[in-house]
Amino acid sequence: ELPIINGSGDTGETIHPTKTGKLTIINFWGTWCGPCVKELPYFEQIAEEYGEQVAVIAIHSASVSETAPDYIAENYADSPLIFSWETENIDGISGPYYIQLGGLGSYPYTIVLDENGVIVKIFYSSVHYEDLKAVVDEHLK
Repeated sequence: ELPIINGSGDTGETIHPTKTGKLTIINFWGTWCGPCVKELPYFEQIAEEYGEQVAVIAIHSASVSETAPDYIAENYADSPLIFSWETENIDGISGPYYIQLGGLGSYPYTIVLDENGVIVKIFYSSVHYEDLKAVVDEHLK
């Protein structure tokens, strides 16, 4: 399980990103990654639009994760996004979730899991709202 964070840091709550029991979007990002920061509003929009049907989890990279709480507090204080971070740094940037879920060393990286935790879509680079919405709509039928 990974810690859930907010602008104050670790909330004491945890989440198992692959075991939410619903369609789950996991976005691996970092405050240091321009494209990652640029696409976060798309994930927030999906989380707002689909509410209880879809879990949207933004997992900060293991690199410079200390910048995440301030960034989240400033930009996403009241967001329905679930923010977390990799707690173990394996290669200077990536953590075990990123690697186990198919990350290839570049950010952003996004996967969509069905309600059973099976990967149904992978985005190896930046994603747009329309792409996310299409995948969500296809799997919520």
